[in-house]
Amino acid sequence: MTLINTCILMLFLQPLFVYLALFKQSKYSVKPKSSLDNEDSMFLFIAPGLSVFYLDQFWVALLYLGSVCLLGVLLAKIVESKANKRLTRDDSIGFMVASFIFFGMIKLIIVAAAYFFTDDASSSITEDLSPAKEPSLTISQMFSVDYLYSQFKPTVYFLALMVVTLVLKIIEYKFSLKEALSGILIMLSAILVGISPLFGEAYILGLIANFFIFFIVCSTCIEIDKIEDASGGAIAILYGYILMMGLGFSIICKLVYEVFF
Repeated sequence: MTLINTCILMLFLQPLFVYLALFKQSKYSVKPKSSLDNEDSMFLFIAPGLSVFYLDQFWVALLYLGSVCLLGVLLAKIVESKANKRLTRDDSIGFMVASFIFFGMIKLIIVAAAYFFTDDASSSITEDLSPAKEPSLTISQMFSVDYLYSQFKPTVYFLALMVVTLVLKIIEYKFSLKEALSGILIMLSAILVGISPLFGEAYILGLIANFFIFFIVCSTCIEIDKIEDASGGAIAILYGYILMMGLGFSIICKLVYEVFF
């Protein structure tokens, strides 16, 4: 399985992992807010450990899969107030280390089995027939403005939209405008959080970047609404619903494209 497919699969499974970690009743838990049990929360931290299966691009895999794990932890923190159990720092560190150890041992077993049971001649033939790998980018090239823009072009446009939305919200508040154009833009942005990365070159990182940008700007706009109306934060439920629908649609589209095209 390619790295991008693994990231999409892990991203798709994060809500399930959050449910298992925070909401599933464990037979070993006594207190409603007790620390997480191994069988409940270990799945939330398995994504970074999978990077050991991509040693040829380990740091890239660690960045992608670690970002997916971070997104799952953020989702867990958002819903933690309504959960049956809590997420602790010790749990996070322990399960993260255990993930690397567990998958590292599996990787060693696979390598050892391949070494002892694989025909060297056939392996050399396979290597000779395999296409030549493209030279990897240097660190300076990866962080150049041109390269970043080519990879994250949809995210740059999305950031510009969110900045315009925030400025418009501030203008509406300052001049007491009744036209809620900023609210329409926020709902549109909630859809574009998941849709826009489909047109970029870095889908996973673009999706995560869009999520954090939307979360920060949307939270700021909601706080501005609460200044005049304490119940203004209720609209966050609608924004969250649209956001989840957009993310789900985006992940399904990307998964279908990677599998069939």
